[in-house]
Amino acid sequence: MKRPGRNSFIGGIVALSLVLAGTGYAYWTDSLNVTTKATTGDFGVQFVDLGLYAQYGNETIQGGWSIVDGIGDPGYVDDHFFMRGASNYNIIAKPGSIDAYKDRAKGYNNIDFDAELVDKAPIKKKVGPYTQANTDASGKILLTINQMYPGYAQAFRSDIVNVGDIAAKLSDIKFEVKDLDGKDLGNLEDMIGVAVYIDREQYRPETIVDEPTFKLAELIGKDKTFNVGGVDFVRLSALKSADVQTALTNNEIKCAPATDQRLDIFIGVAMDPDAQGKYTTGIASNRNMDNDDALSQGKGIQLSMDLLWDQFNAGKDAGTGNILIEQNAK
Repeated sequence: MKRPGRNSFIGGIVALSLVLAGTGYAYWTDSLNVTTKATTGDFGVQFVDLGLYAQYGNETIQGGWSIVDGIGDPGYVDDHFFMRGASNYNIIAKPGSIDAYKDRAKGYNNIDFDAELVDKAPIKKKVGPYTQANTDASGKILLTINQMYPGYAQAFRSDIVNVGDIAAKLSDIKFEVKDLDGKDLGNLEDMIGVAVYIDREQYRPETIVDEPTFKLAELIGKDKTFNVGGVDFVRLSALKSADVQTALTNNEIKCAPATDQRLDIFIGVAMDPDAQGKYTTGIASNRNMDNDDALSQGKGIQLSMDLLWDQFNAGKDAGTGNILIEQNAK
């Protein structure tokens, strides 16, 4: 074997020295990492399943009415008249039933009515039977009754569903009464009344129905109401000072898909018969000529009712802290 030359030996020492130098200056290191990821959910409620009252059997009562109009005997349209049930959530009445009512009313009145989901769009998420394929939804309802007269009353209904990712709480209801398209109000603030009943129900994961949430006439008091068809209607003039917050119960709606919990809202609108002649001339056998019927004829009025919602934990900040108080700002 050839003996290595000097140059070769020196190269070996240099190479070895490089290896040793690398080993001598390499310390062990390591690192830890904490990554926090978060997304935000949606918060929202919507009206769905809007219709003329009633649309389901559990909403009706024996001898109940949808419209009180004084026509024929017994002078009302029963609460099954417009019922279309679950066949189509996007129509307000059974096909043909509105035309059937107008045929009934010919020669007696020229009433025209409608119920509309304003700026409707498919529901944001599935809640119980309501899906994007079969249900329109909106954050606003417009109810219209034209050519009303004393003693006329009509009822409407809708569901309110939670389309968000957290439970929602109905915290307040605000009412505003104003003129309609610049028309003179006359005395309609006293002659027109509204009835509002809200309850909570669910069918999944268990059936719980008819948990009362809000009763308008009970809150306002009998002395500020008039009665049509057995129902107390609150005069619109009494709504200006209504303090609703303390009257709300069972007012949380949990979120899907764990439950299909929702609220049902029933709204009635009526015109005071005023047979006693407090605001009108009353009836022929007991006329009050000090009143002017023109104050309630050919007028217009608009009621806005805002349902105000908070997330379920609004105002809750329980606990006295944990170990993390050690890092609190001084």
